[in-house]
Amino acid sequence: MGESNKNRKWKTHLVLHFGTSNTKKPSQIAKELNKVGFNSFLGTVDFVYTWKEKKPSKEEVLELADKVSEILKSTGSVFNLDTHD
Repeated sequence: MGESNKNRKWKTHLVLHFGTSNTKKPSQIAKELNKVGFNSFLGTVDFVYTWKEKKPSKEEVLELADKVSEILKSTGSVFNLDTHD
């Protein structure tokens, strides 16, 4: 791999499908995701988490998924995570 690949940051892309329960508004969910480090985007993904310094371990990605799951608890929302450089 070239030198430019060494400097690439690993990212976790989050695609979110909002539920219809009234426990949290989508805007509230977005604010809570921002608080744990996700940035919102328009396009094929809804949010992106950029990992600092290194490739995340499987455990770190699962811990992030746990945080997302806790935010979405009782909302009826479902999500998908995709992590790569």
